[in-house]
Amino acid sequence: MLSLSFYCRYEKINYLSCVALRILSFSKMCTVLIFVFIAAASCEFVKNETFETPEYILPCHKADPNINKCLAKTFNHLRPYLKEGIKELDVPSIDPLIIENLLMENGRGAFRIKAAFYNISTNGASNYSVGSIKTDLDNYIIELGVILPRLEVKGKYDVNGNVLLFPVKTRGDFWAVFLDVQGAAKIFGKEFQNNENVRFMKVDKIMIDFRLKKSRFRIKDVVNHGNVIGEAMNQFLNNNANELISEMKPAANAAIAKHFKGFLNGAFTKLPLKVWLPDA
Repeated sequence: MLSLSFYCRYEKINYLSCVALRILSFSKMCTVLIFVFIAAASCEFVKNETFETPEYILPCHKADPNINKCLAKTFNHLRPYLKEGIKELDVPSIDPLIIENLLMENGRGAFRIKAAFYNISTNGASNYSVGSIKTDLDNYIIELGVILPRLEVKGKYDVNGNVLLFPVKTRGDFWAVFLDVQGAAKIFGKEFQNNENVRFMKVDKIMIDFRLKKSRFRIKDVVNHGNVIGEAMNQFLNNNANELISEMKPAANAAIAKHFKGFLNGAFTKLPLKVWLPDA
């Protein structure tokens, strides 16, 4: 290829014209380089915003007028995967659902007690079904209703306080069955980016409520075991189960919400928004 200088001398082009040609040639080269750079950057951006969809996720789109039905289907689709646990999200199996501890305190009413439950194992959580969902995804608010046919819970407990003005101190093992559990949760999320500018949702707050159709309790009191007080406590719990649950519900809701906030964040902060909400 002939150099520009040689070309100018060969064609007898004057100096100024030759300089102009040089500038034009250099300008074109810069334009090409800038275009290549932008194209490469665009490709990198697309690559960073494109993620493989795992089999346990059914993506939903904000623009879908039936987004709530889609999300309900997604939550129900997760059921068998949650039963086994999802290793890549560090989500353990929910059946049995293992909870290290729950702390509850009720300072008013007939049941003024502090209760600690630990080494809790819950069977039946994987039989959940999500019936209704209401969302405001622009603000990352998700409300959902959950139905659980049967939950069987066992673990250890330590309770101190007063019941109907009588002092109570009991510690030991407990077992409980809850039938036809209807739960409601309202999740308040917010968006954040990691160091690679990948966007995620984080649970900022969660509110939980529940209703039970029927319940049954049994305790093995190591403090009062084998005496009249221990058996009286079992009889009292079962005869007054509804009242006890009603009194302790606000404390139970707060304790359960605290646990599941951590549980959900463990998953959401590893699952990019674009995976489950591609047009977010």
